[in-house]
Amino acid sequence: MLPFFALPVAYILGSIPSAVWVAKISKGIDIREHGSKNAGLTNVFRVLGWKPAMPVILVDLSKGFFAVYIAKLLNSTVSSSQIYEWLPITAGLLAIFGHSFTCMAGFRGGKGVLTALGVFLALQPVLALTCFAFWGILFAVSKYVSVASIGACVMLAALATLGFVSDILPAYNLNVDVFVLSWLVAVFVIVKHKANMVRLWNGTENGFGKKRKV
Repeated sequence: MLPFFALPVAYILGSIPSAVWVAKISKGIDIREHGSKNAGLTNVFRVLGWKPAMPVILVDLSKGFFAVYIAKLLNSTVSSSQIYEWLPITAGLLAIFGHSFTCMAGFRGGKGVLTALGVFLALQPVLALTCFAFWGILFAVSKYVSVASIGACVMLAALATLGFVSDILPAYNLNVDVFVLSWLVAVFVIVKHKANMVRLWNGTENGFGKKRKV
C-alpha cells in the first residue's frame, strides 16, 4: 500500500500555489486580481517582473518533477511483482490537476504548462526538452506565450504518437502510459487556453512586444 501514498502527495505538491504566494510575499497582492487574473508564471512576469517570476519557475517545474520522482521511489520499495507501472503517470497527472485546481488557494490556479514540463522531464526528458525547444521557437516567432504553449502541446502529442506507434523516434522509447498521458496533458492544457484562443482570434491577446487591441 505504500506506493499509493504518492497520489495524495502528488496532488498536494501540485497544489502549492507558487504564483499566489510569491505575489503575496513580494508585493502583498493577490495575483489573481491583477493582469490577466491567472495564477501562473506569465501573469507574475507581466505584473511583477522577472525577479518574482524566477521562484515561480523553479517551484512549478519541481512540483511536476518530484511528484513523478516520489512515485517512482515508492514503487521501488516493493517487490517487482507489486510495482504499479501506472503510478508515476497518475502522480504526474494529479500534480498538473493540483496546479490548476489548487486546494490551497480556492481551487484557482494556473494552466499547468510548467508543471507538465516538470512531469515529462522526470518521465521522458528527451521528449520534454524537444517540446520545450519548440515552445521557445514559437514564442520567439509569435511573441505570444499562449501560441507557444498550445503549439508545444500539439508537438507533445504528435511526437508521443510517433514514438509509440513507430520506430521513427527510437530515442523516446515510449510506453502506452506515457503516450496516453501526453494526450491527456495536451488536451487539458489546450482547453485551459480556450479564452486565449478566443482573444487570439479577435486580435486582443496580450503578446510580448505587441500592441493589444481594445
